[in-house]
Amino acid sequence: MNVTVDRPSPPTLAGPGSRLVVIAGFSAGLGDALAHRFLTAGYSVVALSRSGTPGALAAVRHLAVDLTDETAVASVFERIDTEFGAPAVLVHAAAELVRGPFLSQTPADFERAWRTAVITAVVVSQQVIPRMLKARGGTVIFAGATASIRGAARFAPFAAAKAALRALAASLAREFQGQGIHVAHVVLDGILWSEQSRQRFPDLQQARCLQPADVAQVLLQLVEQAPGAWTHELDLRPQTEAF
Repeated sequence: MNVTVDRPSPPTLAGPGSRLVVIAGFSAGLGDALAHRFLTAGYSVVALSRSGTPGALAAVRHLAVDLTDETAVASVFERIDTEFGAPAVLVHAAAELVRGPFLSQTPADFERAWRTAVITAVVVSQQVIPRMLKARGGTVIFAGATASIRGAARFAPFAAAKAALRALAASLAREFQGQGIHVAHVVLDGILWSEQSRQRFPDLQQARCLQPADVAQVLLQLVEQAPGAWTHELDLRPQTEAF
């Protein structure tokens, strides 16, 4: 998998005591770019996905888990506690692009999109936030989409789920910001450049896409913001994207 990041040498797993980033809903492309950027900045990285398939970087610990399964997720975080310690950062990027003509969609389609985007966020956040409260700080970032704020035709299940995720992020920010938890929602307004995107859209041009490495850099900046000026929501798009 080709990731648009500069790699003079592969990053190595940070040593004991380094701050831990958990990427929930890891996939090649953005997941690899996030892992590379945080590893380079001195963090350790654990990636959670249904398959647990390794990404491009050997330094990342990949764990297989169904993020909708409360018991399985709790078990995984107990393992993370033992091997790495409490997470300092959660990046939630789980989603499923369920789309098509509205009249052909079923309630099951809506539920599938909602469970993938929202229930996973609830389950993982309920594991991470108590640990961050105990540590007196942390950052939770939810990856949104254009659909978070604008439901396009034929994207009803995906838009409904992403809008719900945005509302969840706002609620958590208002509940936990005063306790030292920085909750941010990032609207990714555009297609991320990746192998999967190129297969789905054969005529896709890289210049018209969000670059994973650039997105990863912004997310690192969010994590490292001083508490005197926290961002809750921002939107990112390539300069060629109409909005």
